[in-house]
Amino acid sequence: MAERAERDGNRIVAHIGSDYGGVAQRRTVDQIVVNHGTIPLDELYFALKPLSSNLGEVSYERMIAGEPQSLVRNPEGTFRLFRIGDAVAARNTHAAIYDALRIAKDI
Repeated sequence: MAERAERDGNRIVAHIGSDYGGVAQRRTVDQIVVNHGTIPLDELYFALKPLSSNLGEVSYERMIAGEPQSLVRNPEGTFRLFRIGDAVAARNTHAAIYDALRIAKDI
């Protein structure tokens, strides 16, 4: 994690540490990219949730066991809805793909 940065001519001196402690480095670089994290993109999920047959619910027990999702909370619903990836929380691409694989493999 970048703790601070300062100019050195046309370069930047970055002082780097760690959230876990014990790391203190100094690097001279051309540029710094800042990542402030993300918030879930879940507006569409919440708009569709009351129309779905499972009301957006996932059976994590069945997902972990590799079994098909079978929850029906709204018999009037015409589709099943699953919230995965960045719609859940800020996560990496691998986590989103893995969620999708575990749920969609049985559809």
